[in-house]
Amino acid sequence: MTEYGRDRERRRRTRAMLGVGQVVALAALLSLKTGWIPVVATVLGLAVVLYAVLAVIMWRDARAEHRRRAAGEAPSWPAQLPVQAALLLGAKAPGRHARRVDEVGELLGRLSLADGELRWSPREGDRNRGVGAVAFDRSWAAEVVSLWGPGDQGCLTLTAPDGTAVDVWIRHPADLREALTAPVR
Repeated sequence: MTEYGRDRERRRRTRAMLGVGQVVALAALLSLKTGWIPVVATVLGLAVVLYAVLAVIMWRDARAEHRRRAAGEAPSWPAQLPVQAALLLGAKAPGRHARRVDEVGELLGRLSLADGELRWSPREGDRNRGVGAVAFDRSWAAEVVSLWGPGDQGCLTLTAPDGTAVDVWIRHPADLREALTAPVR
């Protein structure tokens, strides 16, 4: 993972821990007014609903990918390409992103694997605004790392022969790792 990736993950982990701390503090304050049983029941109920919603989203995503692959399309994964990497690789960034060199953030899209080549394609809205796809041929070394947190997230680090490294944030890293190690058909 590049330094940009490590910083991004550090910020994400810190925000998650601060969010958990806020929930605990609010629950403690609320329990002083109402008692601890209703507060614990509410927090547990919200956790169950959140888990159920995430499970439904992940199930729908897996089902859609299964249908795509059954229709003969190349394997693909939801992916986010950092704006800096898109500019470095020659993809035009949309709107205000195109004017800043030090831009922080990611462009949403899909990463697909066909004939051993990884290709990141932007979402339709960005494609309509002129953002192009980025291809990574076999000369780019790939490393997939699973990340901490909900949603089966991962980081794909691609390193060019000249040492240029790019992080692509993906979902379902185990599936991507398996696809990258499978023999090319």
